[in-house]
Amino acid sequence: MACLPIGEANSANLDISTLKSSKWVDVAGLQDRKPVSLEFKDNASVNGHAGCNGYFGTIEVKTQSVAFKHMASTRMMCEPESMDTETRYLKALDSTRSARIDKGVLELSDAQGKVLWRFKRLD
Repeated sequence: MACLPIGEANSANLDISTLKSSKWVDVAGLQDRKPVSLEFKDNASVNGHAGCNGYFGTIEVKTQSVAFKHMASTRMMCEPESMDTETRYLKALDSTRSARIDKGVLELSDAQGKVLWRFKRLD
């Protein structure tokens, strides 16, 4: 999985180091289920909740880019809605080619610039 330049809308590119030690949750949120989440750790790893299962991997930072590497998840079965969310999210991660923070929202986008997933920062 690859994620290329991270930039802030209407400003200079955002340094990936600003994402380290940050936690993000799906802007859509879920009232009856645990929402999709993404956490950037200090030790070049990422993890979170994909809808049903936890997932984890590492990030490789180069200049203004990041590549998601060695991604894996637990393999529990959940209700169909959670499994559907997880399938869509993991596919979105795999298709992600760019990311930016726009008005405090982290957006993951594909190679054509289509936003695949949006997160808000957890404080």
